[in-house]
Amino acid sequence: MSSFDNKFNHLKLPLIDIQTATNSFAHENLIRRGGFGYIYQGQLLTSGNLIDIAARKLGGKLRYGIPEFQTEIMMLASLKHQNVVSIVGFCHEDEEKIIIYNYEAKGSLEQYLSDPVTLPWTQRLHICLGIARALSYIHYDEGRDFSVIHRDIKSYKILLDVNWEAKLSGFELSRMQPAARRQGLVLDRPCGTPGYVDPAYEASATVNHKSDVYSLGMVLFEVLTGRKACIDEEGKPVFLARLARSHYENGNLDDIIHPDLHKQMDQGSLKKFSEAAYCCLKDQRSQRPNIDQLIFALDQALKLQLAHEASEHSTLAVESTSSDYWKGKHLEHLRIGFDVIKSATENFAEKYFIGKGGYGWVYKAELEHFDSSVMEDGKESKLPRRRSTVAIKYILNREDKHGEQGFFKEIDTLSSCKHPNIVCLLGFCYEPPHMILVYEHVSKGSLDNHLGSEGKMTNLSWEQRIKICIDIALGLDYIHTTMENKQKIIHRDIKSDNILLGENWEAKIADFGLSIFHPVDHKASTINATKVAGTQVYLDPEYERTGKLKKESDVYSFGVVLFEILSGRLAYDLVYTNENEKGLAPIVRQHFEKGTIKEIVDPSLKEENAFTLGKGPNQDSLNTYIIIGQRCLAKKQAERPTMKAVIKELVKALNFQETHKDSLHISFEDIRLATQNFKNQIGVGGFGKVYKGEILSVNGPTPIAIKRHDKTHGQGEKEFLSELEILFEYKHQNIIGLIGYCNEINEQILVYEYASNGSLDRHLNDATLTWTQRLKISIDAAIALDFLHGGVSPVIHRDIKSSNILLNGDWKTKISDFGLSVIAPLNNEIDFVVDDACGTPGYVDPVYNKQGF
Repeated sequence: MSSFDNKFNHLKLPLIDIQTATNSFAHENLIRRGGFGYIYQGQLLTSGNLIDIAARKLGGKLRYGIPEFQTEIMMLASLKHQNVVSIVGFCHEDEEKIIIYNYEAKGSLEQYLSDPVTLPWTQRLHICLGIARALSYIHYDEGRDFSVIHRDIKSYKILLDVNWEAKLSGFELSRMQPAARRQGLVLDRPCGTPGYVDPAYEASATVNHKSDVYSLGMVLFEVLTGRKACIDEEGKPVFLARLARSHYENGNLDDIIHPDLHKQMDQGSLKKFSEAAYCCLKDQRSQRPNIDQLIFALDQALKLQLAHEASEHSTLAVESTSSDYWKGKHLEHLRIGFDVIKSATENFAEKYFIGKGGYGWVYKAELEHFDSSVMEDGKESKLPRRRSTVAIKYILNREDKHGEQGFFKEIDTLSSCKHPNIVCLLGFCYEPPHMILVYEHVSKGSLDNHLGSEGKMTNLSWEQRIKICIDIALGLDYIHTTMENKQKIIHRDIKSDNILLGENWEAKIADFGLSIFHPVDHKASTINATKVAGTQVYLDPEYERTGKLKKESDVYSFGVVLFEILSGRLAYDLVYTNENEKGLAPIVRQHFEKGTIKEIVDPSLKEENAFTLGKGPNQDSLNTYIIIGQRCLAKKQAERPTMKAVIKELVKALNFQETHKDSLHISFEDIRLATQNFKNQIGVGGFGKVYKGEILSVNGPTPIAIKRHDKTHGQGEKEFLSELEILFEYKHQNIIGLIGYCNEINEQILVYEYASNGSLDRHLNDATLTWTQRLKISIDAAIALDFLHGGVSPVIHRDIKSSNILLNGDWKTKISDFGLSVIAPLNNEIDFVVDDACGTPGYVDPVYNKQGF
């Protein structure tokens, strides 16, 4: 055994384990490819834990022999730093050379360069500082006897973990040299990526640590401008280095910075950062900063930015917005002159008027405006613009200044939000006393115009209504949770007239005049608002009573909108307010408590012709929708679901609607033919016999399993329908898939996917079922149970045993046989009584066996 094998044997991994982890290097697991091979995502079982990995399978265009392979492993095994990618292990077997790393969930920095919303300026500073510290470590760490020159620093090789922490990767071209010679030059053939390579390295064929500093400088300019180091323009490469240096030297660097990114920056932070980046690109290596000087400069840039944001947050905390707040903001690309708007609307002529909005009047016209969608094309300094139909909201002056506050709040909020379900701000005009907001025009108007109007809401099928609700939920989830590393937003005025509908009925949340920013690092999730704001019939009762505002207040308002869409009436319809001044929400609660909730369903959905046309709600879909809507209307904020949970249930409701149970019905004759008259029996259970059959599908003959219930064994109609309901509703990769059913005359049959490796009990005493496989089977079963237990209406299986755990051809677990299962009551009590304890002796919970619950 070689010295390499002796030293690094603990990192060796069997090829079979890596193949299992990556599904045999399946195409769907491929996440990146490069000159040295392919990178696959997978899950590896190691030390009893499943971890996410990236497996780099070496090969590709460039030669990568055993010495290079071993050198990279030695290097990575020795480099331990929070900003350097971690090696998990390696495999050199059957001519395969594979290196395994920890999987970094957010991918590479490169993919976020042009996205200033997902990756804001502050987070970019943190990432750059992290990479500089990684370089300092590989260049100069005193605890090692060697130094590393990376030679291929670029944004593609800077990975980001789930917390957006930077990880330096891609050491394929790296060179090691003795620590004592770390200041010296290394003679080597130039290599690296065009656009990032140190020109002195290319000219002299010598490389040192300042070559890495140059490459990092290119990454800094990528991060600053939102552009890649090399772009293709009309078939010719255009390099950012020349563009950045010339704009910096001419004092017009602002022209090539993405406007949405620029407006986030403190000017001191920008100055310090750009100066450091420019110095990294000096032609003479001696004039470039060393890595410690660069770290100091980036740290200063970050501190200036954080101080700037702390000042902004304190302003927002007291809910005061004024024109002074906008001094120094970089929004010139959104500014539109009053004369331009006046001309487009012919001095706000009545023919352009389309309605009233928050604190103002709304007009429709054509205008030229900034187009953020093409900022990635690399044009040097000209900001892209286009002409389109827009909505123009003219804010009315009010003595209480609410209009002005709402105007600035909308600009602040919408200039930070980029999401298909949030209305897009295209521009604004602030020429006192004129305050005007310009939005994308959404052709079908607001949702309230389609509620309670004869002949309008009736045109919307139940499926379309659910899709509108999902769109709204996605927009709310975005402002509540997924505006990465930015302040979160509480809307405070979710209602049907603030939901706009596009040409294809896509929904967009609008009117952020009352919204409140909530810093991501805020310790508490509650804001004590100085005054309660919102629309009465949509208002969270806990917020109204206590003044404590949380994102769950938006969830409550959304719940009201859900039941508006279900009923086809506005929350303040006289039908409701005549009964209760707070409108629809308390009426919904009353119906829910009485068990008469379906009485409020829009009559147009209940008409016979609605079902004929596919417009009416499937009962499973309707039930799922109503249950999640009722949870949104919980009186206590703590009892309401998150928007992610709401989205999950609405998607489930949509799936029910799109795939009715009726479409799963299979005739007894077809089942008889598929099984050759029930010829091939493969099992028997308490409720009947199981047969193997075959059906034709688009992929050719497909094996199926058919359970033919024997009523003499005691399973009745109720149990059959219960199993059918559970398998139809609860779909999961570790639950046996339902293909169809038959319920004709005296036949009750369920048709499942076929699990070719049979049930687990048949393999228990078979040593070829390895310990690793047994652990994976157990984990799969646990994941399936967690799914069954964790829904809005949890399922208790009541007969978990090895013979009810099936295994497919890939040894994936499939929980089966739901004949004894029960769905928990909707009141979510912890325990509930079942008349007779049942299950299989040896597996039954003794407490359940004794007490019956």
